[in-house]
Amino acid sequence: MNNPISISHLLLGYDRSNPLLPAFSVDAHKGEFIALIGRNGIGKSTFIRTIIGSQQPLEGAVNLQTLPLKKIGRTQKAKLIAYVPSEQVRIPNLFIRDFISLARFPHLGWSKSLSLSDWEVVDNALLLVGIEHLANRDIATVSDGERQRAMIAFALAQDSNIILLDEPTAFLDLPNKFEMVRLLSNLARNQRKTIIYSTHDLQGAITEADTIWMMLDTGFISGCPEDIVLNSHFDKLLGNSHIVFERETGVFKNHRKAIDEIALEGQDDALFWTKKMLERLGYTITAKPKSGLRVECLKDNRHSWKVYTNGILHFEAYSLTELSKRLMQGKP
Repeated sequence: MNNPISISHLLLGYDRSNPLLPAFSVDAHKGEFIALIGRNGIGKSTFIRTIIGSQQPLEGAVNLQTLPLKKIGRTQKAKLIAYVPSEQVRIPNLFIRDFISLARFPHLGWSKSLSLSDWEVVDNALLLVGIEHLANRDIATVSDGERQRAMIAFALAQDSNIILLDEPTAFLDLPNKFEMVRLLSNLARNQRKTIIYSTHDLQGAITEADTIWMMLDTGFISGCPEDIVLNSHFDKLLGNSHIVFERETGVFKNHRKAIDEIALEGQDDALFWTKKMLERLGYTITAKPKSGLRVECLKDNRHSWKVYTNGILHFEAYSLTELSKRLMQGKP
């Protein structure tokens, strides 16, 4: 099978005596959405630059569609692979549609002018990323999320089968981070593009990526998110940090030292969020706490919480905010 990207015995870094990580081999497949993760300084950007050919590896080879990267010319490379850097374009007086049209340059004939079919590719790229209504807007005046969509539209208009993005969600707010990752995931599946993006958003990578490429000091790991979880690879990534990965829920959270034990009873979504709050405060949820503390979640016309010590009711709260403050004040 001709994989879009085939990497063999790659050694990254700037000094052969001190590479960033041991040599590794990995392939990327058609229609695959890949999240590249790793700690700061491990070499994610170096790896991406190596794949696009702007930086040479210490050793090893990168093939694009079975062709050795070092033997591919600039125009041919632009037809095979598109790159979206972490820096966004902010050139004033440049309309978004005109900016995206520049991506067609590798495909132009001797006249170097866009044909009707080229403009159709540009307009389709705008449509695919949902910014067709911004075609005639100045790219310097739109939001970060809209500008990032324009960057992706540029890559789509380049009409290559491979797209690499260096931290595309770095400057986006939370809703736009989710939207951007979902957009990339859909493009990989629906347009059959091979899309690789580097990210620090581990939660998003677990949720949306088909494959995770994890770069560690000890080596390179590749697998679907569920395999990465089951094989405890996130523990290796997090190392000695205060962040822990909860395999049962698939959530990353701060490790907190337990301050006491507490029992919890109730039902519906209030029980779930009460548990989250108690754990955040440092309580260990158990059926028979040594402290004798018990919280009961109730719902009549509204949610309420009763707190008991050894069966004696001490107080009732009518919000989790009130409950947390009373518990933090040491009452009971």
